[in-house]
Amino acid sequence: MTLEAIKGKILSVNYIVAEISGRQYKVAPGKTLWVDFLGTDIKELECDKVLLSSNGDKVEVGTPYLKEKVKFEVLSSKRERKIRVAKFHAKANYRRVRGSRRALSEIRLVTK
Repeated sequence: MTLEAIKGKILSVNYIVAEISGRQYKVAPGKTLWVDFLGTDIKELECDKVLLSSNGDKVEVGTPYLKEKVKFEVLSSKRERKIRVAKFHAKANYRRVRGSRRALSEIRLVTK
């Protein structure tokens, strides 16, 4: 493939870059996305922090945000596998094990 063909494919995809819970995510319509836990009672999320929007050949970049808002629907919530961190000091009888499980929410872009 030539460079022009690759650029054409990248620009023809519609996507946005949005800031959700302090992190930036690239979101395409119809794709699901796992983000930090949003809460149990939230079914919809309206995000007004859109950093970049791409519609075919047209790319809009905000300074720092665009004026448009996007809506997400919250599909489910889960917790990740436990991550264990062990501390050990040789010859000092020092052993500590801590773990954490991050809570996540699955969202999908509804409208743009």
